[in-house]
Amino acid sequence: MDNYQVVEFFEGRKIYCAFVGDDRGDRLHVITEQNREVNLPRKRLIHTTPWSAGAELSRHELVEHLKAIGRRREALKQEINLEELWELLVDEAEDYIIADLARLWYGDGVTSDQIAALGRALYEDRFFFRYKGGLWQPHPPEVVANLKEHYRRELERRQEMETAAVWLKSAWEGQDITDPAWKQRLVEVLRDMAVYGSAGELYELGKAYLEEAKLGKPDTPFKLLLKLGVFVPDENLDLYRYEAPQEFSPEVQDAALRLSTRPDHPDPYASRRVDLTDLKTFTIDGERTRDFDDALSLERTPQGWRLGVHITDVTSYYPPGDLLDLSALERGTSLYLPERRIPMLPETLSENTFSLLAQETRRALSFLVNVSEAGEILDYTLFPSLIRVHQRLTYHEVDFRMGQEENLAALHRLTIRLRERRLRHGGVQLQFPDVLIYTDAQGDVRVEIEDTETPSHEMVSEAMILANYLGAHYLSEAGLPALYRSQAPPREELAPVEGKSLFQLWQNRRRLSRVLLELEPQPHWGLGLPVYTTLSSPIRRYLDVIIHRQILAALSEQPPPYSTKDLEVVLSTLEPALRRAAILKTRRLRYWLLKYLSQRLGQKLPALVLEHHPNRYRLLLPDILLETEMPAPSGRQFNPGETILIRLDRAIPQEDVLKISLV
Repeated sequence: MDNYQVVEFFEGRKIYCAFVGDDRGDRLHVITEQNREVNLPRKRLIHTTPWSAGAELSRHELVEHLKAIGRRREALKQEINLEELWELLVDEAEDYIIADLARLWYGDGVTSDQIAALGRALYEDRFFFRYKGGLWQPHPPEVVANLKEHYRRELERRQEMETAAVWLKSAWEGQDITDPAWKQRLVEVLRDMAVYGSAGELYELGKAYLEEAKLGKPDTPFKLLLKLGVFVPDENLDLYRYEAPQEFSPEVQDAALRLSTRPDHPDPYASRRVDLTDLKTFTIDGERTRDFDDALSLERTPQGWRLGVHITDVTSYYPPGDLLDLSALERGTSLYLPERRIPMLPETLSENTFSLLAQETRRALSFLVNVSEAGEILDYTLFPSLIRVHQRLTYHEVDFRMGQEENLAALHRLTIRLRERRLRHGGVQLQFPDVLIYTDAQGDVRVEIEDTETPSHEMVSEAMILANYLGAHYLSEAGLPALYRSQAPPREELAPVEGKSLFQLWQNRRRLSRVLLELEPQPHWGLGLPVYTTLSSPIRRYLDVIIHRQILAALSEQPPPYSTKDLEVVLSTLEPALRRAAILKTRRLRYWLLKYLSQRLGQKLPALVLEHHPNRYRLLLPDILLETEMPAPSGRQFNPGETILIRLDRAIPQEDVLKISLV
């Protein structure tokens, strides 16, 4: 190559002019129009023009001249229409050198600047020509069409990214997204990211949006949804992750409203229903209870006592398979979370029409059980009834009045004997306290541990166990299809529990076998009963609705609504719904306990050592009954059952993170 030439070369996505001062074989020593000296590889050249006059110019003059050449060629490039040139050549299917293409466009006598200008246009071309082996070839029409479509999509995507970034930055700064379509789109993407993380279908798109907006932290989607008012600070993301129904459809709400406002709803069991409205019945529940599905009564008899357990009858209001029933089956159970409740049935029914409210006449399924003073079941009857609750009591009220009212004291004595009878048949009492969470408008969290072995809790629990057992006994004796709750004996022998030792309770609970739902009656080892089901909460549990329907049909000498095959089908929907509810309840309780701890960082707390693993300890914080883990400290070793002192270092509820250290 002759020295003293003007060359054009790529740098990034741009073309620049340079003057060759020295040919060094594979590389050229050049001065660029940017006034830089560069050793330029030959492969980066796209055009050369001899220019010996450049050697006579000063450095400043040379750079200015190079800039002028570049401007001139850029101006010529703007006048070239490659599409017209392509249309002239596309049918020829030949290869061309750039000089020939320049002559076809400009005519004979083409200049070096014109050739270079066409070269610039060709190198920037997206659609019409391809370069291979030093030659240019027109693309076929179908290739041009595909390239144009691809470019259109890329341009749209680029515009989409830029627009999304503008709106996201605006939202981050506390402003609303005023374009409704964009707001809906971004909320959908951000919600998917916040709920499902990298497993979300829209994660990659959302990540690209946020990177364009330079908002790339992991918690940004959640924070943006907070700023947009879509989420609240303690949003329950698990409800979305597990696709839990949260609201009733308008159709279900309308059906519930029609049912609740109808004064004369037909009663399929009217001919069998016994009027017990004069019987003194009462409910015992928590202070915050709004749906009452069970009531009790107690009468003295010559042989001992007649214990009444009265369960609200919801099944006489809607049949299997109707809209309300399918909605209840989908939910499987009412979900009670620390900050909210998601009922199985709409509130117009669960808190009104079906609820055993004081002084209101309600339909029920009643069990009247004759029990001896020693707690032996002498006989029992069950039938559809009408009751009117005379008094609503709370657990605390009953515990306080136990020593003042003989009827309550007698009921407690009776239920204690019933429990002792169960335990003599193999049952076991492993009752952990309840964890109660209270929050206020400022976001402060209060935790209380409630003893569930008070007299009031014991009498209600034992009465419900009795009714559930008798219902299961009735169905099994009659050979009717039903769903039973069973539990096999534990995998290893339980340790004796001294007092209310949390460690021993925890150990024994881990040894228990799972409680199963089965189509055949089997013993329930933990309760010490030969057969068991649940029917005491038909407002809150779909299983109980099924059992009510089977019993009431039998009492009315009607065919059972469910065959064994029907129950298998129901079970395929019910069991996943119950598992989902259990997971949601457990995880949400843990969330609020972590929130409670996050407001107490740096504090010291006792911790009960549960297990020792090679590199970690499993602990229980007894003040709030939260299990956690701690790395095994160097040089220290603790035994299961030992209490140690730990410090709260970090707690992030939304990320399920708790970091503690040994004091």
